[in-house]
Amino acid sequence: MSWSIRARLSLSYSALVLAVLATATAVIAGVESRGSLARLDAELQRLNLTVGAVMLNEFGEGLDLSGAALEASTEVVTPGRILLIADQDRSIVRAWGGSVPPSWRPDAGSLDADASSVTLDGANYRMVGRRVVANGHAFVVLVLAAMAPLEADQRELFGTLSVGIAAALLVAIVGGLLIGKLALRPLSAMAGQAAALGERNLTRAPAPRLVAPNARDELGQLASAFNGLLGRLSSVLSSQRQFMADASHQLRTPVSVLRTTADVTLRRAHRPEPDYREAITIVTEQAVRLTRLVDAMFVLSRAQAGGRTLRPEPVYLDEIVAECARGLSMIAGERGVRVETTGDTDVAFVGDDDCLRQLFMNLLDNAVAHTRAGGLVTAHTHVTEQQISVRLTDQGEGIPAADRERIFERFTRLDRHRPGAGLGLPIARWMAEAHGGTLELDSSSSEGSVFVVTLPRAVRAEHATAPSDAQGFAIPTTSTLKESGTG
Repeated sequence: MSWSIRARLSLSYSALVLAVLATATAVIAGVESRGSLARLDAELQRLNLTVGAVMLNEFGEGLDLSGAALEASTEVVTPGRILLIADQDRSIVRAWGGSVPPSWRPDAGSLDADASSVTLDGANYRMVGRRVVANGHAFVVLVLAAMAPLEADQRELFGTLSVGIAAALLVAIVGGLLIGKLALRPLSAMAGQAAALGERNLTRAPAPRLVAPNARDELGQLASAFNGLLGRLSSVLSSQRQFMADASHQLRTPVSVLRTTADVTLRRAHRPEPDYREAITIVTEQAVRLTRLVDAMFVLSRAQAGGRTLRPEPVYLDEIVAECARGLSMIAGERGVRVETTGDTDVAFVGDDDCLRQLFMNLLDNAVAHTRAGGLVTAHTHVTEQQISVRLTDQGEGIPAADRERIFERFTRLDRHRPGAGLGLPIARWMAEAHGGTLELDSSSSEGSVFVVTLPRAVRAEHATAPSDAQGFAIPTTSTLKESGTG
């Protein structure tokens, strides 16, 4: 059975009230019982002393034990109390105020004690006994009080408290339901607001928000946390839609070229061989462009979704940078650009070899693409106690200040006439961050730009064990992914 929060709150509140009242009742009943018994014992003690004093006075007038007891029975009369005079052998000489069994004798241990409990003819009594020895006389004074009135008072007190507990528990249950209803009303309203949200609500501006009556209480904190989640979801949905729009825009041109080339080629039944070769060349170039674009989008989307697992292994970072530079030397030579690597050597690092190669290949390819003919691209590796930095310097035209952070966004191309889809730098930044590092544009001017990759000396565990699917995921090779971040 599933209970509502309101019912559980009411039940918990009622159980707490019941526990408090039951504890209070037990304490009150215990204290009252001990107090009543103590008052009764004190009364019996005083009465015993009074009877003893009267007996001694009668002895002073020359009476014997029996005569003194007779006189005391007429002078000391207390309703509801049994008074007894016994000789030194504890045999009853005279009793008044009530009757006791003729053969009854008090226990010797009960004499000269504060008080004790006895049972006579099935009834409970409280007794105070005292030996008196004075002026050549020895006798015993006994005072008894029936416990029935005290027990009746205790039962009445317990019954009264029980009725009070039942009434208080009923009030607690009803009050708990009402308080729970009032306390949970804002939560129900927030649930209704959340249920009314949909995909269109999340992507519209301004972003939807849950409204709490008090922004500073727990429900306000819940609403604030939920609104933060809504903001993040809105950002993700907007990013996905923008990604789809950008991807569609990037795919439209090569697909259109492929279709137009095929239509034009097939429009005539027969064409010369050079025409077919030219058409196939165009198709091949656009297919390669599509492959690179799709591979790049696949890498970036899987990386940002957490579907790429790093495979850390010991590598030499300076060697990876040098090999990437050699791999681009032929392309750079065709543009009249030189690529050089400098700095520290034998730079040990633990990271994903394929991922690191893709990172520096993207950056070097971007630098070569934007360096003027006859210019120089350098990659300088420097090691400190805590980190490794690689500075990549080109001799291009520079990046405007307004675009220096935007170049790391997907599909950003500052020069529309250059090949590429604008995914190289976003992918490179993710790869650096996946290793616990950073990729930043350090400076840019008309003399060129400087990108800096900073990596820690050791990859942290959370970066080395990113979640992935069961089959793993391999980054495409550099030959299939050469997209410039700004070109």
